[in-house]
Amino acid sequence: MSGRGGPALTAVALAYAVSSMGDQIALVALTLRFYEHGASGILISALVVAGVLPVVVIGPLAAPLIDRMESRRLIMVATLAQALVVVVIALTDHVAVTLVLVAALGAGLAIVSPALLLLVPAITGEERVAHGYGRMEAFRAVGNAVGPALAGVLVAAFGSRVALLADAGTFVLTAVVLAVVAVRREPVPAARPRWSQQVREGVTVLGRNRLLATAISALAAAVVFTATMGVARVFFAREDLGTTNIGYGLVVTAHAVGMVAASVLLAPRVPVAAQPRVLAGAGLLMGLALTVVATIPVLAVALVGFVLTGVANAMQSLAIRNLVHAEVPAEVRGRAFASASAVLNGANLSGTALGGPAVVLLGGATSLLVAGLGTVLATLAAAPALLSRRSAAAATQDPGLSSPRAAQPKDRTQAAGDRR
Repeated sequence: MSGRGGPALTAVALAYAVSSMGDQIALVALTLRFYEHGASGILISALVVAGVLPVVVIGPLAAPLIDRMESRRLIMVATLAQALVVVVIALTDHVAVTLVLVAALGAGLAIVSPALLLLVPAITGEERVAHGYGRMEAFRAVGNAVGPALAGVLVAAFGSRVALLADAGTFVLTAVVLAVVAVRREPVPAARPRWSQQVREGVTVLGRNRLLATAISALAAAVVFTATMGVARVFFAREDLGTTNIGYGLVVTAHAVGMVAASVLLAPRVPVAAQPRVLAGAGLLMGLALTVVATIPVLAVALVGFVLTGVANAMQSLAIRNLVHAEVPAEVRGRAFASASAVLNGANLSGTALGGPAVVLLGGATSLLVAGLGTVLATLAAAPALLSRRSAAAATQDPGLSSPRAAQPKDRTQAAGDRR
């Protein structure tokens, strides 16, 4: 297929990585700015919540826009608007204004992320969509890993304002890449009921599908426990492992390495029919890895363990994406991605909020142990349902297709270069 896969996928995935890197730069730069200005821990927590909460609340409400508009144009408009918002953030030191603007960035993310996922089949073709999602996730993981380190360097050398302006540049670069890459995902012709009904469709299409409802609920329950890792990890590294800042950096990097490796080497090879089993297996791997790391506080064990948590994290995320793609009709897929993201980000937000009190009461290692055991129990509770369910899409698909939805003429995703 001319114009599909290859360079186009790499270019869009690179833009995704740069955008993710920019998100991390902004978070670190603003956290350091708040800290240096004497902000309390509550305000710093509010900063994190302000960025994530719009994905949970606004994402599903704005999701009909994702299905209604051509994806590339929507992403370009949204990212340029985000660039302007970051410029304003860079120029103001007012805490309340900053929090409102960070929430606006989160609202943009709630639109851009599902829209980028809708572009993938237009680039790869349906038969290689799992490969496309894997490539996107791998590049995103690299961006998330590089962003905090780069932010630290920029803030130390030039201050938070320059770091934030660099973040604005990443949004502009994303828009430029999409303007250059000749890929379009046209909206699927369909009846357009009232906006509120379209919002409900994004939720009900997941709730009525027993496989998707089971998979998303199972992962959300596990994520509530797993998300405490983000808070507990620094205390575990510094106090239980007795490492320096370098050791903590290695622990964080190990998780990112696992995510990249799984996204590139493992996830694209998993057929749709096996995704429920992969989701259950990845949940058990995540929980057991955290349990072992917490039980044997040795740096070498921790590095291996956090590589495995990264592998599990990537496999969980990609299993959900591939199942949504396989099970949901093209005309409502953007809303389905947004609704699934809202549920999982809500679970992540809840787990992160619980992580602080857990570390205060239990310490780093015990918090990780609770996270690991809780993840195992949540996964085991859902495992019978997951293992007994097979993707209805996979059960009827042709061997050469990753999803039977690919065969439906309603899905008009295409590369612009393929038009006659």
